[in-house]
Amino acid sequence: MKDAIVFSKVDINSPLDKEGEILDTQKIDEACKSISWCLRNGAYTVVVLSHQGRKKEESLKPHCKILEKYFSGKITLTKRDGKEAVDAICNAKKGSIVIMENTRSDDEEANYDDVKETKIYKTLKEVEKKSGRKIVYVKDDFSVCHRKDLTIYGLPLQLKKEGYSVVAGPVIKQEYENITMGRHKLKDGNIICVWGGKKYEDYMKLFKSFIESYPNSIVLTAGPLSILLQKAMGRDVGKNAEAFKITPDLVEKAIPIIKKYKGRVLTPVDYYVENSNGREVVDSRKSINGGGIIVDIGPKTVVLYKNIIKENPESIIIGNGPLGQYEKEENRKGTKAVYKEIFNPENRNFVMGGGGDFNAVMNILGFEPQVRSTGGKAFIECIVNGFMPGLEPIMNKEVAQETSS
Repeated sequence: MKDAIVFSKVDINSPLDKEGEILDTQKIDEACKSISWCLRNGAYTVVVLSHQGRKKEESLKPHCKILEKYFSGKITLTKRDGKEAVDAICNAKKGSIVIMENTRSDDEEANYDDVKETKIYKTLKEVEKKSGRKIVYVKDDFSVCHRKDLTIYGLPLQLKKEGYSVVAGPVIKQEYENITMGRHKLKDGNIICVWGGKKYEDYMKLFKSFIESYPNSIVLTAGPLSILLQKAMGRDVGKNAEAFKITPDLVEKAIPIIKKYKGRVLTPVDYYVENSNGREVVDSRKSINGGGIIVDIGPKTVVLYKNIIKENPESIIIGNGPLGQYEKEENRKGTKAVYKEIFNPENRNFVMGGGGDFNAVMNILGFEPQVRSTGGKAFIECIVNGFMPGLEPIMNKEVAQETSS
């Protein structure tokens, strides 16, 4: 790595407020460990690759402001690929950091056939040619390793085939230790999942793999995920379907889950909603239509979920996502009440979880899980399977394969 230009693939995708300010810096904090590790090991320049959000126009500018505080302003933001990126990297001084713009700003990140024909591959090659320096690719992007995107899977795998050094960074190594511990813990005891995000396709895959792998598990749902499941149960969710982008196709995929795992996948019996009257409670078993947009689980659901946790002490809790709109204090009361019970010392639970929103909630509420991951769905998927596609470029090398045992 000495005097090499190091392309560091990390995940600094962070939850933002309405003003575009970062709500939780945990992923950026972890990425800083990775960048610092590269510099300590002799990197001439570190080129950071990451995404933000799901839209092409979303930028890494807010992240640069935070990174500048860590690295005394030695930060340059450039385009994802092309001449501007090549010049910014090749002209960077020793010890500096170049942030390439949102990797998802180009369709090729998710849709590519031949890696060698992609713009980012050609940009990397041009950097190598123009700078005359060795190229090293560091993977420290555990939280997105469940995907086969270009910079996560295709590019590092191609570079490895060509003889480039593709290595695991310190964050991904720590995450793998977390997975080993998690898989060991899940062998015994009851498992209670608390899931409330909106990455529906990921959840649809997880439900089957997780629930069937662990027959002693139940899932308490909330938020957009629960609205999808309510819709699959034939309930009228009103404007929430449109607000949370729940399509008929997603509902069709959710129907078999509701039917097959009835009693093990629970949905809220009531919600707090916001409408023209302000904030009020609606009964989900009747109709949410006309009630407004959900912002938190209701009081009856809080009691239901707390009782389940009380009745199953010494459980393994797996958290992913909040139970409500936690950004506002009045709308995180349900999340706070349920997690307060989860962390009640008398219950002696072992808590693990991950993802941007989960970690933001833990920080706001002041709770510390025994295992905290940068990944959300990636963490859960790896617990089930012991492997993810994005780990393939570094397998059999820096990362041990003990999790398969």
